[in-house]
Amino acid sequence: MRKTFVLIFMLFCFNTSIIAQDDQSLKDLAWHRYVTGNFTILSIDDDHGLWMKNNLEDIKVWCLTRWGLPDVKFSKECRIFCVPDSAMLNKLFNLNDSKVEIRRKDGSIEITAMWLALDDKPAKILPINLSQIIFAEFEQVNHFKFPIWSIKGMCQLNGLISDIKVDFSSLSSSKLFDLESILNLQEDQFLKLSLDRQKVFSSQSAALCLLLRKEFGEVRLHSFLKTSHHSGSKIATEKVLGFKTMDDFQKTYARYVNGLSKDLQERVTPDSYLTIKKAER
Repeated sequence: MRKTFVLIFMLFCFNTSIIAQDDQSLKDLAWHRYVTGNFTILSIDDDHGLWMKNNLEDIKVWCLTRWGLPDVKFSKECRIFCVPDSAMLNKLFNLNDSKVEIRRKDGSIEITAMWLALDDKPAKILPINLSQIIFAEFEQVNHFKFPIWSIKGMCQLNGLISDIKVDFSSLSSSKLFDLESILNLQEDQFLKLSLDRQKVFSSQSAALCLLLRKEFGEVRLHSFLKTSHHSGSKIATEKVLGFKTMDDFQKTYARYVNGLSKDLQERVTPDSYLTIKKAER
C-alpha cells in the first residue's frame, strides 16, 4: 500500500473533473493505493481501500459465475476511486452519485473506472456498478454482445435483495414498456430516456432476466441470449422458448410482472426466488 495525493487524478484524464481545489478541507487530502490482479484502488479511507483489495476479485468472480458465465481476466485494469461519502464525491468530482465509465477506442476497451461514495453498504454499491464493467470485459474477451436489457437486468439482480424487492414492487404503479420494445431497445436509445424511464426499463429488464432464469433455466437463458445475438429476439423467442409469436411471449411476461409485483407487495415471495445461483450440473 502507498499513499499519494489528490492531484494524481488529473493524470487519468477522465471526463469527470476535479473541482474545489481551493477548499481547505481538501488541502492535505491523502489517498491510499492498493493493486490487485484486475484493479487499482485509490481510497481516502484506508480501511475502505483494504476491504476493497481483499474482496473485489471475489466479487468480480461472483457477479459472473452466479449466472453460469465463466470468469474473465480484464483486458485493462479497472481504476476505482473511493471516497467516504456523497458529499466528498461531489466536492472532488462534481458527482451526485457513484459513476462508471467504460472508454473504448476503435471498438476495444481502452480504460474503465468507477467513482464510488462508500457511505452505504458495499454490497449495495459495488456489485451493480462493477457488473457493468465485468459484462463489458466479458463481451470483449468472448467476442459477444449482450443486448442492453440483459446487461441492465443482470446488473440489477446482482444487487441487494431488499433493493430488488422495492424495484419490482414499484412496477405496479409504473407505465411499462411492452416486451418487444425492451428486447429491441439499443444502448443509444436507452441513454436518451429520462432517468425515470431508464429506471423502469432496468427494473422490467431485471424481471425478464428473472423470468428466463427461474422459469426456463440457465441453459435456455444462455441459448436465448446467443440466439438473439446471432438471429434476433423474434427467432430466439420461437426456437428457444417455444412461443409461437412474440405476442404470446408478451402475454406471459405481462402476467409474470404483475404476479411478481403483487406477490412482493403481499410478502409471499421467498428471497431464494430472487437469488441467482449457478445451476448444478
